[in-house]
Amino acid sequence: MQRHIGFLSVCLVFLLFPLSSLAQFATAGGLDCNGLSKIQRPLLRTNLCTDPRGFQGERFEDNGVYVGHDEPSIGFYSDVAQSGNNMQWEVVLPHERPLPATQTFENYIALWFSLALCDPNSFPRGPCIPNSDANSPSAGSAFLEMQFYPPGNPPFITQISCDLTHWCASLHINSLEVMDNGKLNPNCTETTNFAFIQRDGVPTGPPGPDTMNNASATPNNQTLLMNQGDHLRITIKDVPDDFDGGVLTMIDDLTTGQSGFMIASARNGYRTLDPNTCAGTDFSFHPEYATAKFGNFVPWAALQANVNVAFEIGHFTPGIKGDNDPDDAPCFPGPTVAGCLGADVDFDGTSYRHDWPDFTRKNANPVLIRSASGKGLGPLSAQGDDYVHPYRVMQIETEVGASESTCDVSNGEGCVVPPKGAQFYPFYAIKTDDAGEHEGCTLMFGDFNRRDIENFGGEAQYGAPNNTWFFGTNSGGVQPTPCTRHSHERDN
Repeated sequence: MQRHIGFLSVCLVFLLFPLSSLAQFATAGGLDCNGLSKIQRPLLRTNLCTDPRGFQGERFEDNGVYVGHDEPSIGFYSDVAQSGNNMQWEVVLPHERPLPATQTFENYIALWFSLALCDPNSFPRGPCIPNSDANSPSAGSAFLEMQFYPPGNPPFITQISCDLTHWCASLHINSLEVMDNGKLNPNCTETTNFAFIQRDGVPTGPPGPDTMNNASATPNNQTLLMNQGDHLRITIKDVPDDFDGGVLTMIDDLTTGQSGFMIASARNGYRTLDPNTCAGTDFSFHPEYATAKFGNFVPWAALQANVNVAFEIGHFTPGIKGDNDPDDAPCFPGPTVAGCLGADVDFDGTSYRHDWPDFTRKNANPVLIRSASGKGLGPLSAQGDDYVHPYRVMQIETEVGASESTCDVSNGEGCVVPPKGAQFYPFYAIKTDDAGEHEGCTLMFGDFNRRDIENFGGEAQYGAPNNTWFFGTNSGGVQPTPCTRHSHERDN
């Protein structure tokens, strides 16, 4: 995706950014998550970025290139104290079925859990009060994605997956850099802070966008590796600055007894960038909001995003050369399955076929997302040291419409799910345990049509284009979260 810069463009860049400023940046790094920086190529070859929306409701472009992604998501809402800065999830990782069954990485290259963060240098570049619902719409906002990477996705292509058999995870943060003149910085449009979740909490290399190096993207002997089928407890919460503060992401593997964590702190080398020069400063990221009430969103994201779970789909087309489409590359011969990992904007790859988990042996197993209490559905927020409060409202969304050639993001016409060219579009579903009474529910993602599963109408769950947010985003609307009726009598 890198582009050549003409002589005039080079001159303009030098006028805006003196040679002394440009010289400080490595040739590869995290200055632009989308790989389109004018001065640096991406260190992570297949990076997973937050999908922005255009400032005037148009498709977002990075240096003239549309950079949208496909991330079907569920946002969870709550107005209970700490629901915006201290939450816990439980997840059971899938077992891979033997070939020729579809492998998890063919369906999605990452699963992520998110949170809105303060970054005064990120769009819209206003002062941001951590852990506060008093932030104005102009508060600078960044987006945390705690990303989980399935096994079998070749590390030499993605530089993300850790090996062919284990899962691993990272604390990944994107910020959006708008200069004083109101324009996106062409050298560091959407920056990335990145570090693996480590058993000792020490990054493998500098995580900052301007300091990242090869070690940052390479697992070491302290990187937390998780087995297929492991039962995980995931915690995302704020840590005060008095205690090496920053937002903490932690995994307790309840199957193996191992744990790993990462804190997005200045001490660990996380950085905020000057939006005019791309120069970085050590910075501790903290949650932006006190609660996860509706409207407490990252203002520049295509999804209405804060406390969300999402699947990064649309990045695999099988075959040594895929379908020979322009959107297929990069491609690889294996070692698990030959295929290509480009952005599948014609919707003909594995993500858009009936190759998703469906409880048959021909497809992968689903990831299982459960409540940490054993009752209800989705995350729980904290009260003191305990996680007790369910998020009683949710919303299913996808921003796939922004990638559809038939979608008019000015009025929503032609923004459909499944997108044109797709045979199928995966959806969320709930399985209730035999105990009944809406307890012990499990959230899944795939192709589920059994009578004992609630699938919210299947592909219809994504609803219509969201004209109050972004026509490129389809929303099923806000609804009560299922399975929470008996989880707790009070939320106070």
